Amino acid sequence: MRLQFWYSRDMKLWRWSLYTRHYAPVGKDYHQESGQEAEVRDAMNHVASVVEKLVKEKSEEKCLN
Repeated sequence: MRLQFWYSRDMKLWRWSLYTRHYAPVGKDYHQESGQEAEVRDAMNHVASVVEKLVKEKSEEKCLN
């Protein structure tokens, strides 16, 4: 999983992008997502929620196999 996280001074926003092959949904080669928030804590919480969702889905997928 690759996560990039940066602050855009021009936009005054914390921005992030996430890319993963390992946690890609069934039938997909990869998963990519990005977002932005005004507050760093909100951005980090959003990223954490996305990662937790992907890990949970992968775990459930393994249980079905």
